[in-house]
Order: sequence, then structure tokens, then C-alpha cells
Amino acid sequence: MDEAVVTALIAAGAAMGGGALTGVLTLAAAKRQASAAWAAGERQAAAAWEAGRQQAAAAWDAGQLQATAQLDVARRTLAEQTLADQRAVRRAAYVTYLSRTDSAQQALAAWRSAIGTSDEALSRRDYDSAMGAVGEALNVVRLEGPAGVAVAGETLLSSLGIAAPGAQHSVAQAEFLDAARAALTPV
Repeated sequence: MDEAVVTALIAAGAAMGGGALTGVLTLAAAKRQASAAWAAGERQAAAAWEAGRQQAAAAWDAGQLQATAQLDVARRTLAEQTLADQRAVRRAAYVTYLSRTDSAQQALAAWRSAIGTSDEALSRRDYDSAMGAVGEALNVVRLEGPAGVAVAGETLLSSLGIAAPGAQHSVAQAEFLDAARAALTPV
């Protein structure tokens, strides 16, 4: 074999060996680069997952706070409406009671004026009927309360009795009005 052939064979072998070594080293570098990229992608995905989880948790907490606040507003509104309704019912009961006591006071005055006349019996029936209506209205006042108004209402009822002095009615009526106003005034 000629020296030129041997040199060519050595050069070809060296080129093939160098190419193979370069290929192996390039493949190893590509695998390391791919592995590093995969690890970086996993870290990025994990970070994105955690950020998404935290964002969802924060949104859940915010929703819970908003729902709690809305429930609190609804409860307060309901409580205020209940108190307003209670005041309206009480006001109606107090107005009815005052109207009935005024009618009874007028019936008492008419009966006292009719004593000894032919209208005495009729006037007494009117008074008794008016007092029955006062009693019914007082029962509603007792039911609706509060106790201070009911006590003032009973005093007003007593002032309409046959034996009660006439000036007692005005005082009792003023006390009832004061108690009723206090009960109807929002706190």
C-alpha cells in the first residue's frame, strides 16, 4: 500500500472519528439543553399553577367577604323594616285608642248632660258602648306595647270612669300621648 493511500485512510478515519465524536458531543449538549429547558418549563408551569391557585383563592375570599357584607346589609335592612312595621302597627293602635277615648269622653259628657231627661237611658247605652270600644282598643295597645304605653292607656281608661274627676282625663291623655310618642321615636 502506498503511502498516499494510508494517509488517505488515516485522514478518512480521523475525519470519521472526529465527526462521530463531534456528533456524540453535540447530542450530549443537545440532551443537556433539552433537559434544562424541560426543567425550566416545569418550574414555569409550577409557578403559573401556584399563581393561578393563589389568584383563585383570593377571588374566593373576596367573594366570601362580599357575600357576608351583602348578608349583613340584608339583615340590617330587614331589622330596620321590621322596626318600621312595628312602629306603624303601634301608631295605628295608639291612634285608634285615642279616637275611642275621645268618643267615650264625649259620650260621658252627653250622658252627664242627659241625666234626669228622657235621653238619659239612650245616652248611658252610648257611653257603655263607647267604653266597650275603648276596652277593645286598649287590648290592642296592651298587645302591641310597650308596657309604659299600656299603663298610660289604663290610666286614661280610668279617667273615663263615671266617678272620675273631669280634669283627670286631660292629664291622663297627655301622659298617654307622651308615652306613645316615646315608643314611636326611633332609637
